[in-house]
Amino acid sequence: MALIKAVLDGRLGISDTYIDRLETCTACLACETSCPSNVPVTAIIQAAKEQAREAAGAGVVGAVISGVVKHPALFRAAAWFAPLALHYRKGQAESSTFALRSRGHSQPLGAGKVQRSRKTGDRRPGSKGRVVFFPGCAVENFQPDLGRAAIAVLDRLGYEVIVPEGLKCCGRPLFSLGDRKGAEELAAHNSALLAGFEADAMVTACASCGLTFKREYPKLLPPDAKRPVFLDIHEFLVDKLNDIQFTPLNKSMTVHDPCHLGRGQGLANTVRDLLRRVPGITLLEMRNADRCCGFGGVMRLTHRGLSDGIAEEKVKSIIATSASVVATGCPGCRMQITDALQRAGSDVVVLHPVQVLGEALGNSECGIHPALALSTPGISRKHS
Repeated sequence: MALIKAVLDGRLGISDTYIDRLETCTACLACETSCPSNVPVTAIIQAAKEQAREAAGAGVVGAVISGVVKHPALFRAAAWFAPLALHYRKGQAESSTFALRSRGHSQPLGAGKVQRSRKTGDRRPGSKGRVVFFPGCAVENFQPDLGRAAIAVLDRLGYEVIVPEGLKCCGRPLFSLGDRKGAEELAAHNSALLAGFEADAMVTACASCGLTFKREYPKLLPPDAKRPVFLDIHEFLVDKLNDIQFTPLNKSMTVHDPCHLGRGQGLANTVRDLLRRVPGITLLEMRNADRCCGFGGVMRLTHRGLSDGIAEEKVKSIIATSASVVATGCPGCRMQITDALQRAGSDVVVLHPVQVLGEALGNSECGIHPALALSTPGISRKHS
């Protein structure tokens, strides 16, 4: 805050060092939550990033990220490079966390009985409703196992699931870089595309995507624009499981609260409520469950040492619980924690809660085992 004020007052210029300091923000929202004066710290840092980008340009990292996330085909083509760019170990590519489809271990998101149609009015007979599922970049390109589990759970509960074609990144990476114009373009594209779909709910299993839709899209879109109203999958499911019979799992689990799910959307207790519905699960609370894992999106690319150090502290808390599974509702956190656990020599499995629910609903391919290959009957992948 002091550095930003000094720049605004003209006492400091926008230097490389200043930009570097801005990049160390993980957007964890802890500062805003802790501030007794309710200073909008995150908004101030965001404004500073946008000012710095306008004054100094995108930089090499910013230009590359901007080009990739704006073009889904390019993103898919470059997905193999992600573990290297994010400084993750080779073992990541062999786990369920990265794109197993490239190794022939799993099908692309939406594989199975896929119906293609431009008609959005024809609903599946007997369905409880229609749900549009927004996978997001991390699920679509790196963690299709997570996406297939989410879709399978929704289908198992009786919902027709649509994964619209033509979706792009929600815009969070560009927003984090201070590229407001780029984020606005992506927000406008996705909002216009989603407006063409009739659905009872729009759902995402990515905490950062969900926060972006809820908190940033109202700022990125014109006041009169029709914007999509999204629910995180946890809040969508929480009142849908009252009469569901689960298979006992008999697993000890701990929960890592993603910053954008807990502090950002206030859903930390909702996650635990869902997991407690499954008989046999023993929840073991870790110390500082809501502390950032250090992924921080773009920060992971530019400040590996800082990111690793934060993750190491998180892993110590996880291992201390003696849990065999850590559940987290963010794909980015899942990648980060999986890598940190591997570096620590731990065999704790990292899963999204929806994978746990899928396993307990009787679909053995949803969750506990790292190598997942889900079939997803009843899915529609619709054209815009």
